[in-house]
Amino acid sequence: MFYIWGIIMPKNTLLGLVFFVIVNGNLFSDEDIVENAIPKNTITVDMGLTASTLITWGIIGDTFFGTAIQYERQILNNISLAGRFEYRVISISSSDGSRTTTSSYSAEGHVRYFPEGGTFFLDGMFGYANFNYRDEAINSISHYFKLGAKLGWRIDFGKPGGFVLEPAIGYYWAIGKSNNIEFVEGSDEFSSFFNRLFNQYYEYIIKGYFVGGLQVSIGLGYRF
Repeated sequence: MFYIWGIIMPKNTLLGLVFFVIVNGNLFSDEDIVENAIPKNTITVDMGLTASTLITWGIIGDTFFGTAIQYERQILNNISLAGRFEYRVISISSSDGSRTTTSSYSAEGHVRYFPEGGTFFLDGMFGYANFNYRDEAINSISHYFKLGAKLGWRIDFGKPGGFVLEPAIGYYWAIGKSNNIEFVEGSDEFSSFFNRLFNQYYEYIIKGYFVGGLQVSIGLGYRF
């Protein structure tokens, strides 16, 4: 028998009460942890890239398409890792019925830092990309490494978890040399000049659009 607050209680009853309090306390703690847990996974599609290329396709009529998908894993409250895969293609038909296609594939690894553990983030990127030029006579593939940085915002619709919007802006550098393409056949100075001119033009397009350059993205996805 125990004497508590002027009440005599059997020993078994007191032990049962203590056990009940401990068990319920643990249950409440677990519920609080689940309720306040930060979602660890985020999958997004770059709707800015996808929509802009589809609009261009609709206006011009030739094939313009690009999209990117990203998976992000939160490893700490203010640090996450992400993998991003991107594809872009432009295919144009000429008046004689021939078709020229330029396309690129990219695989990127990202490290994101959230200074206050909230919405705003800084993003560092390292990756690989290839660029393919193809027409009826030429099929040329060039390879590049990529370095870049972005800043952006991860905006939840309500509490963390569920649909998420991620606008971001940054710049990527392409490291590598593009293959020279013989656009004009011949070995004279005229052909050599125009080939150099066209290849320099394509170098700017590749490193300024397909592989690197200014990056503006609008990611839309789900966080869980």
